[in-house]
Amino acid sequence: VSRVANLALVSCACGAVATAYGRTKESHPCVRSVCSAAEKSVRTLTAAAASGAQPLLTRLEPQISTANKLACKGLDKLEEQLPILQQPPERV
Repeated sequence: VSRVANLALVSCACGAVATAYGRTKESHPCVRSVCSAAEKSVRTLTAAAASGAQPLLTRLEPQISTANKLACKGLDKLEEQLPILQQPPERV
């Protein structure tokens, strides 16, 4: 996931979405209230899910590691076949 997030195009797209979200929240008080409540709920649910899932993640660690290696190999091939993924967004 971190490798995909670090691709220039993905990183730029995420930054643009974050900027648009922040500006929308600043511009519209009603939206700000709804977004703030949603953010708080997501933080709470994420914390609960993370603590509850930890025993399962520990048990599945070998399978997760194998899946990660396969995903990285697939990403290597994708980057090899599509060098545009490594280009800065301005050049694309």
